[in-house]
Amino acid sequence: MDLLQLHDDCLDVIFANFKLDELLSLYKEIHNRFDEAIERQLHRFRDLEFSMRMPPLFHEDLMIALGRHLHSLHINVGYSTKDQDILRYLKPLCQGASEGRRLRALKLDHAKWSPEILATVQDVAPSLFFLDMRHCDVRDYQIAQLLESADKLKALALLHVNNQTGDSYLQPRILNRLPSLRLIHITILGPLPFSPEDLAQQCPDLSFLISDLINSEFKIYGPPGYIQNYYKYYHEYFKSP
Repeated sequence: MDLLQLHDDCLDVIFANFKLDELLSLYKEIHNRFDEAIERQLHRFRDLEFSMRMPPLFHEDLMIALGRHLHSLHINVGYSTKDQDILRYLKPLCQGASEGRRLRALKLDHAKWSPEILATVQDVAPSLFFLDMRHCDVRDYQIAQLLESADKLKALALLHVNNQTGDSYLQPRILNRLPSLRLIHITILGPLPFSPEDLAQQCPDLSFLISDLINSEFKIYGPPGYIQNYYKYYHEYFKSP
């Protein structure tokens, strides 16, 4: 039997058994009706995770379409990955996500944030609830720029390296402007250049979770209840906090 004679609902039942990589390998290989059926399956992959060591097969238009369905996106970039390689995926996914406005959580691992990566992420910042940059090389001015439009952001996680990251974003006038922000998780390497006690007093609606990698300890400043919600909701998007 010719599969092209099947109704759309039959094709949908067939393709519902395919994994994302299998769908990507068939896209634009057979017939436009198959391509349309593949696009109708993209909603199943709204929580997307992949590594740039073995990235999915690339189709720009399909990446944009997939981005419109995304609720969470987790990419293990790798510091050796060239900007152009990660942006090849990140730009269309974020373009679609900015159109769909469904993306709630973004996590980039082992990435050095270039101006191009920053500009791309800024497009989806208005819809984000969670932004995890704990395994990234990112500067304070870049964080401050992201926060300018992150009105829905509830939790921010980042890495602070002494004498490298900077702390200009940790100003009460910036943090208190964000209506939804309730927790900042800072992983530190070296001493903190600011007083979390003073900052918690100046930002009474915020909790600060400070994880010290060198001393293998963590401390909580501000309302402790926000910490429990942080881990609860974080697990809804990502496998591990």
